[in-house]
Amino acid sequence: MDDEINHLRKTNTILKISLVMLGVLVLLGVIQAVTAGTVGVGALSVNLRDSTTPSTSTTQPVGQGGLNGAVGSTPSSDTAEPPTTTSAETKVAEGSFKQSRGLLTIEVTKVENQGGRIKLYITAVNASTAKMDLPLGPFKAVDDQKREYGASLATSKWPTSIAKGASITGTIELDQTVSKVAQTIDIAFNGITGSLAPTGGAVAVPGIAIPR
Repeated sequence: MDDEINHLRKTNTILKISLVMLGVLVLLGVIQAVTAGTVGVGALSVNLRDSTTPSTSTTQPVGQGGLNGAVGSTPSSDTAEPPTTTSAETKVAEGSFKQSRGLLTIEVTKVENQGGRIKLYITAVNASTAKMDLPLGPFKAVDDQKREYGASLATSKWPTSIAKGASITGTIELDQTVSKVAQTIDIAFNGITGSLAPTGGAVAVPGIAIPR
């Protein structure tokens, strides 16, 4: 009888210990599931969390990327056209404004006016038997508003020297734009040289009309 009682006591004790161990294992499993996301050990573990992490992407608004999105920047345009420039209309007057002195004759045959820039087409005739030189340096012009001009050495095309019994033709451009109210201009070749050059070395042609 006593042996049976002792056996039952041992069996109850083992059962209690087994239940306590089972409870501990269940508690550990719950803690593992919460913290690690898995239940079990090794190959017997089960993953309770989704291992796939959703990817995110951002869409950059058109026209705001790169340098175009910087503060204060202006988007470039491929349709921009380069500025166009227009030249002033050229007014032309043709005629004969002539002056002779001694054996030298100066004749203005055409005048061009491009926005106030005056170009004179001139022919010089040397009827003497000696060469003459008509340099551009001393050339002078004055309009009817008493404003004076010189010859543009950069743009004028003037031969300077005239052989005996010959003529030359060239263009002289004034070095400044003429007054908008000027109607006529006088020109003078000064410093003419040569053994048979006009007395005083000058020939003037007055009253040349300015085309408007």
